[in-house]
Order: sequence, then structure tokens, then C-alpha cells
Amino acid sequence: MDDDSLHPADLRSAEEFMAALRALKARSGLTLRQLESRAADRGDVLPRSTVADILRKQTLPRPDLVAALVRACGEQDRLAEWTRAWKRLACEGPVANTGPTDAGLTDTNANPHTVTRAGTDGDTDGDGDSTPSHERQTSPPAAGSAPAPQAGQAAKSGLRRRPLVLVAAAVLVGAAVTGLLLAGDLLTSQSRTSQSRATDVARARLPEILPVKSAGSWARIRPARPSGLCLTAGRERSGRYRSEVAVQRPCTEPGPRTFLQPAAGDLTAIKWEHPVDKGMGCLTILDSGPARGLVEPQENCRPDKDAQLFRIERYSPTTQGYRLRRARTDLCLGIRDGATEAGAEAVQEPCGAKQGQRFLIDLIPQTNGSD
Repeated sequence: MDDDSLHPADLRSAEEFMAALRALKARSGLTLRQLESRAADRGDVLPRSTVADILRKQTLPRPDLVAALVRACGEQDRLAEWTRAWKRLACEGPVANTGPTDAGLTDTNANPHTVTRAGTDGDTDGDGDSTPSHERQTSPPAAGSAPAPQAGQAAKSGLRRRPLVLVAAAVLVGAAVTGLLLAGDLLTSQSRTSQSRATDVARARLPEILPVKSAGSWARIRPARPSGLCLTAGRERSGRYRSEVAVQRPCTEPGPRTFLQPAAGDLTAIKWEHPVDKGMGCLTILDSGPARGLVEPQENCRPDKDAQLFRIERYSPTTQGYRLRRARTDLCLGIRDGATEAGAEAVQEPCGAKQGQRFLIDLIPQTNGSD
């Protein structure tokens, strides 16, 4: 399945749904470990072993796992489409095999010598003749049996009862579908409660200062919203500054690797490794010129330059994420104007309770490189 075919509303079977999930994971460019980490950042529980298991199967997984996987792949805006597709496919199984299968049924309540076909009142021989049944009789009545007109009335009564049976069957099918939908909503509600508890636990463990090993650590810095974007190299959108600056772009696009190097006190230098020549540069806040307030990687890293040092502190006691505060100041890095589109620049601005200043940071073990 190609990327252009990921339209949940068009999926017609559980097999197609699972193929679309596999294509979604492939398009995200994320490893199972990264999916697990991104899910945890949102309070979701999505072990990588579970993801590997459900993607190997052709049957629908639990709805909470589908929701967690879609969010981890950066498809939060389309979660409602995936949820509707899951509910529709989960309900189609029991509905598809219900209802009558034969339009010409024998009415056992009518005269045993009369067979009535749906759509013909009193036509006993199937030739389309609409002669009333009391004028034509296939066999003489037995002694003590009801007169012919009563037999015709019984046949008509049977025809009138058949629509009632069909209506009752439709009501039962509707009740079954409603039950399945309610069950799905209950599972989703339970999942959200579990996710909320997991988020509370994660927030309680979040340290005041990001713990970085003394030798430093590779990392991935992501704006808290929207999902799927990383802090990486790009160009200032107005074109007034030609050098590379820090912007938010899709994490799946190529770019420099980020390395966190502890400095004196609780400060950290944020370094970028060039993807080609592997040279290292320190992210530096520019204090003058046309790019004032923007962040640029510079080769001359200095341990005493506050424009190159950051206090990576907890955003708030109740919110997941960190704030990048410039050393010894009340200035922080944030995405310009809190923008959510790709290409928006990181800028220096007064620290505050702004969503654009909240970043999620994934520490990556050195033995795994960029994973």
C-alpha cells in the first residue's frame, strides 16, 4: 500500500486496515523504540513488542492500541478517521450474516395445501394469476376442515406477519450494532483513564533539571506541539539571513544530530553534528544583526558564553516537557509566535507559560547512535 492510499474511510476489511497501519508506521520513519518513546511522552502505553506483534497480524487490534499508534506516528489530526474506520469494520462482521436469505418462504400458518409466494396475494401455482384463493382450490377440503375463504384469509395473515418479523430482526441487528459501539466507547474511555494515570506517574518522576550524563548524550529535541516535528537546521523564512538557523521540521527529514554536553553548574551546551563532515557546532543565540534573537550553530564553542549555554528545566510540575532557558537570564527559546507549521524558527523571548516554549527531549544511548 502506498502513502497516497492511507484513507481510513476507504478501507473495506480488517486486512486492509492492518495494511494501512503498517504503511502509516513505515511513512513515519520511526523505529519501534521511537514509537514507544513518543507514545510515553503523550501518556500512552505502547510497548514496542506489542507494536511488532499487532503489525504482524491481519486482525483488528484493540482500539486503544490503534489510537496510541496513530498518535505516535504523528497522525493526531486524523485520529477520528481511524477510530471511525475501526468501529465500522469491527461492526461489519456480525451484521453481514443477519437477515432473511430467501424471498420465497413457506407460510406454515396458511392452509397446508397452499404455498404463498412473497409479492403475490393468493397465487398458489406461481403463474402470476391474481385470482382470489377462494375462487381456486388445489384440492378438495377434508371433512371437518375450514371453508376455502378461511384458508385464503390465513395466507393473507401470514403475509402481513412477515414484515413484522423482518422489522423485529432489523431492531435486533440495530441493538447489536449499538452494543458494539458502546463497548468500543467504553474501551476507549477505560484506555483514556489508564493513559491519564500513566501521564500522572510520568510527570511525578520528571526531574527539575534534565539529567544528562557527565560524558554527554545524544538527544532529540521536539516542540511539544504539533507532533512529528523536531528542532533542527533550516532557513530563516524571510530570506534576510542566509546561514542555517534552528527551526522546527519533520523529524523524518535529514538533518544534524543533537548532542547535549553538560557544563558548569546545571547548564548544558546544545551541539549539532553536521550530517556530512561530522563537524560539531554549538547552538548560539544571536544578539545583534538581522538575525537577532535567532539560534545559529557556531564552531567556536566557549564554556563561559551564556548565549551558548542553557538550563534545561522542567516546564511545570503538572505538564510534561522542558524549557530551554538561556544561562543566567529570564530568556527562553520558543517557536516564533507559537507557530505549529514546519519551518517556523526558534527565537529568544521572555520565559513564560507559552506552549511554544515547551519541548520534549528524548535521550538516546550512545551505543545506539541515532537509533
